[in-house]
Amino acid sequence: MGRNRRSRTPSNPKKNQATDIKMRRYKRDMDQIHEDMKDQGRAKFQEDLAKKDLEDIPGLAQHTCVACSRYFADAVSLETHLKGKPHKRRLKKLAEEPYTIEESRRAVGLGVDKGEYGRKKEREAQEEEERKKAGTTTAEAPMEA
Repeated sequence: MGRNRRSRTPSNPKKNQATDIKMRRYKRDMDQIHEDMKDQGRAKFQEDLAKKDLEDIPGLAQHTCVACSRYFADAVSLETHLKGKPHKRRLKKLAEEPYTIEESRRAVGLGVDKGEYGRKKEREAQEEEERKKAGTTTAEAPMEA
């Protein structure tokens, strides 16, 4: 008894569909939706709608949920969506301020007090600027003891 031979057929084509399915389910990110919600989302939402083909959107984009970035076929399905848990969870998430680049820089330590070493570098830079304004260069500056 030998081992089973390897399959001569190519890999399962359904395995390759996973990324397509993920992109099909892709919704707008929370920070994008948060920007839309600031001015009730109408200005930017209308710009995005102008770029899309209205015949492809359910209900011709008349019934929309800006918070979930979804389109519905009729007003009844929109109302049931607004009463549902997924919509309410999304509203809770949108109530929080999104994480900004400035916050991430502060978390790393940029833009905060860097201790004595940072203050020393700032003082040196300030003294260098004063010397340049006075007209002397670093070579002509007196040496400190």
